Amino acid sequence: MARAWIDDRWKGKDGKPTARHGKGSRWQVFWWAEEPGPGGTLTRRRRTKAFTRKVDAQNYAEHVGTTTRDGTYRDPNAGQVTFGALWDTWLAARVDLKGATLARYRRDARTYVLPQWGHRRVGTITREEVAAWVADLAAGRAPAEYVKRGTGETVRQVQRGPLAANSIKHLTTLTSAVLEWAVDTGRVGSNAAHKVKRPRPEHQEMVFLNHAEVEALATAAEGVTGARTDRALVLFLAYAGVRIGEATALRVGDVDLAARRAHVRQTWTIDADSNRVLDTPKNHERRAVPLTRAVVDALGPLLEDQPVDAFVFRAARGGAVNDGNWRNRVFVYAASDAGLAGRGLTPHKLRHTAASSAIAAGADVQVVRTMLGHRDASMTLDVYGHLWPDRLDEVADAMDAARDRELARATARQTASERHDSQMTATGEGGGHEEGRRPVLSLVSGLSRSG
Repeated sequence: MARAWIDDRWKGKDGKPTARHGKGSRWQVFWWAEEPGPGGTLTRRRRTKAFTRKVDAQNYAEHVGTTTRDGTYRDPNAGQVTFGALWDTWLAARVDLKGATLARYRRDARTYVLPQWGHRRVGTITREEVAAWVADLAAGRAPAEYVKRGTGETVRQVQRGPLAANSIKHLTTLTSAVLEWAVDTGRVGSNAAHKVKRPRPEHQEMVFLNHAEVEALATAAEGVTGARTDRALVLFLAYAGVRIGEATALRVGDVDLAARRAHVRQTWTIDADSNRVLDTPKNHERRAVPLTRAVVDALGPLLEDQPVDAFVFRAARGGAVNDGNWRNRVFVYAASDAGLAGRGLTPHKLRHTAASSAIAAGADVQVVRTMLGHRDASMTLDVYGHLWPDRLDEVADAMDAARDRELARATARQTASERHDSQMTATGEGGGHEEGRRPVLSLVSGLSRSG
């Protein structure tokens, strides 16, 4: 535990003036503090701060002692580290990120985040400044750094145009994550980017194809190249709901036509060096997806006489289809030939068609979540919740039916009871029971009238 003490720089312990008498601040506060060191270790350092007035030195010494004891102490110099330096340590600590995510973070930070904050000491960044930066991103006047194609030269200038709301959300989330790291490591007391207001994202219209449009698109895809692989790939995307990188990574051994299942175990992605590699699916969600009869029929010829490790969707030379090339070389032309141009259709958006078809067929949220590989059901509901039919009338009808059944049973019991009492009265037995049953009869009658 650290202890703070005060030293008089102008007078020694014997009360005689020192060589510093009359020069600079008189009162010096000293204390020992444990601070984060390399590799997560704690380093014990002696810290000092000078004051002109003794009362100020005493107050500060008391503050240091209190915050050290209750664990809220923070080195006054810790916030002097620059955002750029902290960015490097934060990114190095993110061992949970996949290569594609790392590459995107580095690109976006280099282009937009570091030109704004890289040189700033994290302890000096204010909430007002972050809010102003968000406004600048939306208006297209924030600083940015671009890499010239071909030369690799970087050019710093004002951003080329306003950013979309989703892009701004991503950049502020990235900035906030680094500043939160500064809080966690004791460099600052609060996150200046926390809950800063951002532009509201515009609603993106989804593209849903009906079955006839899916068939037209699949036929057009085969017509572009003459290869049945392209038809099968369109049908697989539109009905299995997988991502394009997952589809093109599918191997023969992953498909069980008899069970009408395909097992999604890997996906094409890029690593931290922007190389195309195979990795686990997004959110690490390995899963099985159902195959419709049309998909089974289309996949069958692609699996014949193929080894289990062969890719299902193969390019002309036998390797896996490159999803980027396939989109530009086949899909765009197929969409146009099928009369679907201008609707913003992409291979990825065929997932919307798969989800809508499954929901229309009666699939519940967990089935759709599994098909799409969402992390949890809330994500599925956020995106597709509006597609499930309104069942409020069904609920009301079921409640009415339950109420009618209960009242009918109550009436039947009351009728039986009255019949029994009549028989008892006729034989001269059970006198006085009638008075005790009237409240029950009144209650049932009242419920019947309220119904």
